[in-house]
Amino acid sequence: MPELPEVEITRQRITPLLVGRRIAELVTTEPSYFFITPPERLRSALRGHTLVGLERRGKYLLGSLDD
Repeated sequence: MPELPEVEITRQRITPLLVGRRIAELVTTEPSYFFITPPERLRSALRGHTLVGLERRGKYLLGSLDD
């Protein structure tokens, strides 16, 4: 499990690369009990949206979409 500073550095480095970009395709693993939303529904729901922000909450990175 990464430590908080590693997560924050990762967020800082990938934010300029991802924010403002449109999601053309989403690749997921096979369906499992880890998914709250079925992968196919997730892929179709996110396709075409733009990432407008990336923030850290604890050790999680949360992306905000244009919708």
